[in-house]
Amino acid sequence: MDKELKRHYSLLVDFLGHILGPDYEIALHELTDHSNEIVAIANGQLTGRHLGSPLSNRMLEFLAARMYETRDYVLRFESVTEGGKKMCSNTLFIKSRDNELTGLLCVNFDASRYEELSRRVMDLCGGMLTPGQQSGTRLIAEEERGAPEQPYPTSIAGATASIVSEVVSGYPVPVERLTQDEKMEIMDTLNRKGVFLLKGSVSYVARELHSSEASIYRYLGKLNNR
Repeated sequence: MDKELKRHYSLLVDFLGHILGPDYEIALHELTDHSNEIVAIANGQLTGRHLGSPLSNRMLEFLAARMYETRDYVLRFESVTEGGKKMCSNTLFIKSRDNELTGLLCVNFDASRYEELSRRVMDLCGGMLTPGQQSGTRLIAEEERGAPEQPYPTSIAGATASIVSEVVSGYPVPVERLTQDEKMEIMDTLNRKGVFLLKGSVSYVARELHSSEASIYRYLGKLNNR
């Protein structure tokens, strides 16, 4: 994201935070080769996030699936805070003139306080936006939403640890007894969940799988060449 675009969206974050009020968290993520951290945020107390916090698990999955190549934004997907508060989340994909993804503008609404009102408004908006679904920029279908979102991570290390723990715990044997095929399955799942978009994730996964970093890169190479 160039300097002027970053300044523009940072100002927009502050502006929206004031006019929408304390029930809306507005967050701007800058995407680079080595980071996807928050660079501007308003009402971060809703999720406990702050400058430098990483993307949510769900957004990592969206990026790993390259959803931004066919959509300009995604609307109305469920997320949850550390305290169990339900959030209604929406994200705009920020692209350069060359159509390169450079950032994300995320708007998260505290739906727990106004759940019934929120449902009615969303139903109304869903009906109004139906024509837009035919243009290639649409709401997320029910089957795409999947399981409820994991709590918003406040650090890159925490985000990496939560995803890896969730995936590895699904295997009934200790890590040291995993076969090469099982490790490849784990790597495939982690890759689809976007964990390798997080800085330092290769080193962390290598330790958790009792493998070398070279092995992790080799697994990733095989996955990317499928």
